Amino acid sequence: MIYHIIMKIKIIEKTHELDLQDALNDFIEETNPHILSLHYGVALTSHLGELEYSFSCLIVYS
Repeated sequence: MIYHIIMKIKIIEKTHELDLQDALNDFIEETNPHILSLHYGVALTSHLGELEYSFSCLIVYS
């Protein structure tokens, strides 16, 4: 028996961790995906003395 699993990827990026949390919850609530894995990342840059954060999540789902 052969199974074909179609994997999809969604990347969500926000400048605040609570905004990322809200966006993830909205995505899950709206699409009800079968999540295979989640990968989180945080980036930090400095621009003219200001720290800028980027919180992201890559979702692999079917």
